[in-house]
Amino acid sequence: MSTLPADAIEHFVAKWHRREPEMALAEVFCAPEQRSRFRAWGALVHELREAAFELSDARVTAVKSQWWAEELLNLSQGRGRHPISAELALPALPWAALARALMEQAQFDARPGDAVQALDQVRGFASALAQVEAGVFGGTPAPGATQALAAHLLLQRLPAGLAGEDQARLPLNLLARHGLTAAQVAAGQGEALLRDWARELAAALPAPDGPLFRRLRTRFDRIRLDRLASGKGFAPPAAPLTVWRAWRVARNR
Repeated sequence: MSTLPADAIEHFVAKWHRREPEMALAEVFCAPEQRSRFRAWGALVHELREAAFELSDARVTAVKSQWWAEELLNLSQGRGRHPISAELALPALPWAALARALMEQAQFDARPGDAVQALDQVRGFASALAQVEAGVFGGTPAPGATQALAAHLLLQRLPAGLAGEDQARLPLNLLARHGLTAAQVAAGQGEALLRDWARELAAALPAPDGPLFRRLRTRFDRIRLDRLASGKGFAPPAAPLTVWRAWRVARNR
């Protein structure tokens, strides 16, 4: 990979932190020697999630997903073009499997009938992410890593995804139960439905396990889902409380 300015990655880290501000607060508990990898991995997951789920034009989704699939294959050869790649060019990791999973996910547009189907529809991508993530942080995937990532991907479709083509992957059975369309939910009429969806995702979320990055993210996902289920909306909790929770996760408490 060509030499890049030291701050080249910061734009992409900032994009990730805008979506997941808890992780910006929590990174202080990451060992200093792993912090740059912590940030690069978070930014990469954000970019892949955006490519697979969050672009409004199907043609742009296809192009961006293909670009990132090629970049993941480059990482399998120890090189890359993107600023994020400098910290993640680890050839021994299953980047090729992640590239395939990304392309398959980007092309998948079926609507789930229920929470089980919704989780299953992102499980292949989540599993590939879990395999690479474990290697990035020097371990093997925890038993619940794929499930944690699947629930994370679905949580992250909210709230912006409600107006997207995939309608945030809301299960059809919830829409039918509440007598609503996804458009009505996007317009603010679906608070009770979203509370139910948050409870179903929270029930599927395993206990935090694995590397610090995933333990933190799973704990924060739990908090976000609990807040949504109790009618507190999508905003993350106050920063001091987040820092305290991150400290407890980092200390395995």
